[in-house]
Amino acid sequence: MILFLKIALRNITRNKFRSSITIAAIAIGLASLVFIRAFVDGSHYQMIKNYTEFISGQIQIHDQGFQENMGLNKNIPNPQEIVSLIQMPQIKGKAFRVKEYVLASSAEHSLGVLLMGVDPQNEPKITELDKRVRYGKFLSNDKEIVVGKILAKSLNVGLQDKVVIMAQAFDGSLASEAYRVSGFLDTGVEELDKGLALITLKASQDLFVLNNRISEIALSTESIEHADRIAAMIKQKVTNSKLEVLSWKEISPALMQWVEFDVTFINIILFIVLLVVAAGILNTLLMGILERTHEFGIMISLGTTRSQIIQMVTLESIILGFIGVCLGFAFGIAGSLYFGAKGINLQAFSTALNNYYTGSIIYPRLSTGYLIQYGLIVLLTSVIVSIYPAWRAANLKPVEAIRHG
Repeated sequence: MILFLKIALRNITRNKFRSSITIAAIAIGLASLVFIRAFVDGSHYQMIKNYTEFISGQIQIHDQGFQENMGLNKNIPNPQEIVSLIQMPQIKGKAFRVKEYVLASSAEHSLGVLLMGVDPQNEPKITELDKRVRYGKFLSNDKEIVVGKILAKSLNVGLQDKVVIMAQAFDGSLASEAYRVSGFLDTGVEELDKGLALITLKASQDLFVLNNRISEIALSTESIEHADRIAAMIKQKVTNSKLEVLSWKEISPALMQWVEFDVTFINIILFIVLLVVAAGILNTLLMGILERTHEFGIMISLGTTRSQIIQMVTLESIILGFIGVCLGFAFGIAGSLYFGAKGINLQAFSTALNNYYTGSIIYPRLSTGYLIQYGLIVLLTSVIVSIYPAWRAANLKPVEAIRHG
């Protein structure tokens, strides 16, 4: 084995230029793949984190069917009892909310908006809505309302102006109340800034005659990655109640589909990289066999078996792949770590990125799982590609091979 390893190394260094080109192709392809995957994973993490911190929370608990058809008739009458059932160390924050579509009116215009009643004390444990009030201040009493900045322009209202909210209450009566604008939401997400208004939880319960009923319980967990597992644990605790427990993936299936689409795109890039790797290694091995036909003929004549020839050629392929993978990892990881700390500024695309909750600066994130996976795939490709050249070298006829020289 040691002897054939030395011969394989000698054969690789025999034509340094060709071997260097092959190694460079593997390294550049793998480094690009590692960096692109880190970039995509970073954007996914920010997208999910921002979405859950903007408005949704990581887990939501509703009355059955609320997610598909929101309405005051689908409510949770005993939220405190539910909270007592789901006491878990993995849950870091809880907040009660009321949600309903209403008509918001100013002195000049009227628009349909999503009104959300929130607890000013507990909502900041779930979302960053309070930090997204760029002008004015967050809710401090039951007579205030916070509106999206685009909605404020559409209604033509300023700070301390009145906004009248009208809707049908839970008991069927007409709900109507005037609130003073205390601040404007500036999330950078168009659908939120033009269609969301906030009042306090108590104000919303009074407005809609809900008493202590709420629309949902929003939860934050120790980590976004654990939301599915914790949601499943909560479902087991509330099996006797008519509640739906949804993680962020179920709250926003469109967001999850976008993440899956990006992963599919990465797999296409991986396939292209593998084609480049395969072509480079195949070319190097075939050219090496052509140049060493005479040498192979002598080796076979002296008793070298076909399996030993195959072993030697395969070793050459594995060595080329291994060196390329090491260099690819070095460049890919270095680039990902550097930009993971510094960030990649995409301010020119900020409008589009904000609409996908990503933000204008992307921080790539590395994952050990896919690094190992990509390295093994490239090495496996190196072995597979070596099969034909190795078979060709092993089946040379000694007399013809020697004459070739």
